[in-house]
Amino acid sequence: MSDINVQAKSKEVKGFLKNKKMLIFFAVLGVLLIAGLIVGGSFLIPKDIAGAWELVVNPEVPEATADEVNDADKVYYVFDKPDRYGRGEYRTCYQGGVEHFVYELLKEDSVNKINLGTEDMEYKISGSKLLRNAELTIIYPQYTDESTGVSYEAQEYIFKQAKNPRYEKQSYKDYETDSKLLYEKWTSNERTLAYYFYSIPYVETVEFTDDGIMVIRYESSDLALDRYMYYAYTAKDGTLTFSPVTEKETKYTVGYEFDENGNLKFINDTTVNSIFADAFFGEFAFYTSENLPEPTTVGGDDMYLAE
Repeated sequence: MSDINVQAKSKEVKGFLKNKKMLIFFAVLGVLLIAGLIVGGSFLIPKDIAGAWELVVNPEVPEATADEVNDADKVYYVFDKPDRYGRGEYRTCYQGGVEHFVYELLKEDSVNKINLGTEDMEYKISGSKLLRNAELTIIYPQYTDESTGVSYEAQEYIFKQAKNPRYEKQSYKDYETDSKLLYEKWTSNERTLAYYFYSIPYVETVEFTDDGIMVIRYESSDLALDRYMYYAYTAKDGTLTFSPVTEKETKYTVGYEFDENGNLKFINDTTVNSIFADAFFGEFAFYTSENLPEPTTVGGDDMYLAE
């Protein structure tokens, strides 16, 4: 090969390597720019409260840190997206129980505030939801107890971005359902809670899903209670086995049967309900919506003296 050809080939190789280096440089630069825009943009995007948040700093329980709390004892707040007026619904989730509330977002003197049903509180969101490191801080304002005159400092409740616990998806891996239990809200309005000299009635509704989840709803206007409890269950041959979705190692077993009117009764219920320290179902009948009797009251009042 002549010297001219060798020199030409050498220039061609050098040119190729130079172009390749430029391509790599611009490719890396492009990736960095895109990453920068994503990261930077995630901090510039308006902070959205919608989604699930885990309570990690609770000034009411200062001795418990997030790392020391068992998964079953974690507390979540799940906010639905607010409407154009800043109003929406939220749920508190704890130990398989869910309560539903409403919230409202406001702005006062350029300060973002939230009302969770009691009073307006300042809130702020830091970090990036896109990078999964967002934090929500809700500040309960300083106040003075009018009855005692004692003043209390402002308290900060801190939440970190989390996944929705979705109790309704936490069934046993292997479960069976009984078609006779499904697609009905079994209701008992004959149950009462003993409280000193009073008996307070409450309504208990049990619903079984074909996804292996049993939902018990407790309602009482006197107790300001409207709570849903989620349990994994399996039902076969008149035997119901169930567990709190956050504690599947704890299992309860009861029998069940249907009377001549199609109402549901539980048999040999020796379980202990953690809410009222009473049996989950007891010997009470759970009626279909068509057969539900009028609630029993004394003197027309919901709360009455115990015998």
